[in-house]
Amino acid sequence: MSAGGKSPVSKDKSSGPKRPRSVVWYYFEKMPNEHQRARCKICNSLCHHANNTSNLFKHLRVKHPATYKEAEAQKDAEMDLYLEMKSKIGKLATRPGIRGRRPKSYTQAIVKSETDASPSASMATNFVPNLTPSSHSSTGRKSYAMEKVRQSLNRSLVNMIASELIPLSTVESPGFRHFVRVLDSRYELPSKRSISKTMLPELAEETKNKIKLEVVIASYFALTLEAWVYRETQQYLTLTAHFVKDSWEMVSVSLESFDITEENTSDAVAMNLKRITDEWGISERIITLVTDPEIKDNVISTAALSIGWEHLSCFGQMLNNVILTSLKSVAEIARIQKKTSEAVTYFEKSVKASDTLAAVQQQHNLPVHKLKQEVETRWNSTFYMMERMVEQFEAVNTVLCFLGKDHMCLCDDEVELIRLVLDVLRPFEAATRELCTEPYASMSKVIPIATLLQQVIAASGIDTPGPQSALKSALLLQMQEQFANLETNYPLAVSTLLDPRFKRHAFTDSTALETVQQRLMSEIISTAAPLDAEGNGESNNSNDASNFWNMFDKKVSEAGAQKTTSSEADNECRRYFKEANIPRNSNPLQWWRLNQVQFPQLKVLAQKYLCIPATSVNSSLLFTRRSEFIHQRRDKVKPNNLHSMIFLNSNLQPGHDRKLF
Repeated sequence: MSAGGKSPVSKDKSSGPKRPRSVVWYYFEKMPNEHQRARCKICNSLCHHANNTSNLFKHLRVKHPATYKEAEAQKDAEMDLYLEMKSKIGKLATRPGIRGRRPKSYTQAIVKSETDASPSASMATNFVPNLTPSSHSSTGRKSYAMEKVRQSLNRSLVNMIASELIPLSTVESPGFRHFVRVLDSRYELPSKRSISKTMLPELAEETKNKIKLEVVIASYFALTLEAWVYRETQQYLTLTAHFVKDSWEMVSVSLESFDITEENTSDAVAMNLKRITDEWGISERIITLVTDPEIKDNVISTAALSIGWEHLSCFGQMLNNVILTSLKSVAEIARIQKKTSEAVTYFEKSVKASDTLAAVQQQHNLPVHKLKQEVETRWNSTFYMMERMVEQFEAVNTVLCFLGKDHMCLCDDEVELIRLVLDVLRPFEAATRELCTEPYASMSKVIPIATLLQQVIAASGIDTPGPQSALKSALLLQMQEQFANLETNYPLAVSTLLDPRFKRHAFTDSTALETVQQRLMSEIISTAAPLDAEGNGESNNSNDASNFWNMFDKKVSEAGAQKTTSSEADNECRRYFKEANIPRNSNPLQWWRLNQVQFPQLKVLAQKYLCIPATSVNSSLLFTRRSEFIHQRRDKVKPNNLHSMIFLNSNLQPGHDRKLF
């Protein structure tokens, strides 16, 4: 018992947890034979300390700035922990700081012990601070580092939910909450309500404001309108803007999605389109609107016309319609296509058939590939189904005969016809794959692709009777109908002219080419700034001397002005078309970035027309299963979160900053 009548232990219990030792001693050690001196563990320098740590912290700040920042953050964290423990426990507790360890290990020392007999000690050693603001409310002190970590984790969580279209209920599922606790037991997941009511709307508004900073300085925009169905009952349209930045980077921004289930008239659609573009401040800078020809084309076309916008159809869907219609028009090909699809369906539904097929493939040294099923709305899925069936037809027939499904077997003549059909469709598959694999398919490619496809089919010959020739004739007829006015469409034609990969070489109609070149010249003249014909002459009222020479100066100016806007435009166009075409796989925007100084008037129009996309949806989704996956995820989003989720999903892809070309 001490003189004061209290034991040291009772004194410690009354005083609560011990104040943590200064973190500076993680980096210094006292010199046993030199009073008030300490040696730096990093550089071995000796520093004087007058029984405080000011000089030691100063040494870290001056000599080791990175370590100093670490020490400052650790000091805040340990003090937070100390105050937490003091306010929640009020009794003896283990020090959070442990001599000789690196600062980050202090939490490990706290959570490692779970078997202390004393209840108060157990509370102390198992306590881990929460990363939510409420964990600091009782002390009045909030750790800046911890709060920043919490905010960063919350933002990453919302980004993941939006970019992957994950249901908000995921944050309340026991499995996900356990997973997060294992990752970091200090982090407390926000509630579903908090994400829905606060975090998603705030992130959507913040993202929108950031995007507007880019949008406000852009000169021209092309719009695309994607139609999709929500939960099989509601029809939505998503409006996306595309533009070329001054740095010659292509950017796409999803503006808004709106419901047209009840109001799907041209007036209602026009009102929504105008409202959205007015809200974003781009209504006066719209060049054209690209839409899927299958989605109420008359309604959209009328709506665009009423606003004063040029309307173009999605080339990807046009090409899709050409091939699907042609395949259906040849009865024999349609029959074999249906028979192949039925066989694939059988293998998909029968586990025994699919397992037997894999065994037969190994016995025949064939690639162990699964059969592919077609999707009625995507022509290339039919191509890949047939291609896989030709590869595996021997193994497929073997399994079908073994299982008593002989009527599903393809005979040799049918397989040979499939091969011929694949040969006819192969150029179309290459064109479709090019549209799908490019991050951004520009409208400048439409005329070259359409022209080449018609030339390839025409050159292959259609005189030989049979289903193969019938398919070629149907394809040519459909292309002539669908692609008839491409070269006379000014936005399409001028975008091709201004693409240094194609220029005039893609055109087959000389009259249409001449017309578009003349209109291009007229647009250059109308948009170019007029030359200063007056030069740097003095004002008429400046003095008597200048008035004396006015008539002479005017005569010289009129006689010597050889560079007019028209002549400059003509000269610039001549120089541009004399330049050699760049390789077809090159980036046209990068070429314009490097050559914009040489063509100051044409580069304005290149920015204007090269931003028009060839497809109304992201080309990577046009003929792929990923679009179905996104539609399935989209249906799981609650209606009250739909607009924010779709907006963020389009504009906040992980590692994707909306630059597409």
